[in-house]
Amino acid sequence: MDAADVADDLEQVLLTEEQILTRVGTLAAELHEVYGDRTPVLVGVLGGAATFTVDLARAYAGMLEIGWMAVKSYSTRNRASGSVRLLKDLDIDIAGRDVLIVDGVIDTGLTMSWLIANLAQREPASIAVCALLRKPETARFADTPTYVGFEVGSGLIVGYGLDHLGRYRNLRCAAVLSPSHF
Repeated sequence: MDAADVADDLEQVLLTEEQILTRVGTLAAELHEVYGDRTPVLVGVLGGAATFTVDLARAYAGMLEIGWMAVKSYSTRNRASGSVRLLKDLDIDIAGRDVLIVDGVIDTGLTMSWLIANLAQREPASIAVCALLRKPETARFADTPTYVGFEVGSGLIVGYGLDHLGRYRNLRCAAVLSPSHF
């Protein structure tokens, strides 16, 4: 779906599909330099990071594995609830492996902090984070390498896998949803 198809729903287009895919390619190249001949495990955070995880994996020049986790940390009004609940656990053994947590957007940092702590208990060789988008008020993760596609402002971002109430995931760009559509 193109932005023109839902133009009345959007306040602003932040990033075009071309801008996103160009940056995803650059991130994949940076990560390949970090991991070299090792085979990292990309842990995609469902559902918002599915598109980003797959595109990042396709752009990555080396071997990798993909696993998925699903967590919930937002109420239906997209406000942080203060806790994280595991909905789907990772089904790959990551002990001794290089793990890269892949998320679509780091908003408050609550979910990512929980994921880092949860996965660290499984004794991986390393943990890093890769997010397509990061908001300015996001906490930073001490001792965890973090790769970010774009720094973005506040607002509810939809598209490129990110949704609001299950809608807009198939929007090719990343856009701020108009408050009238919350």
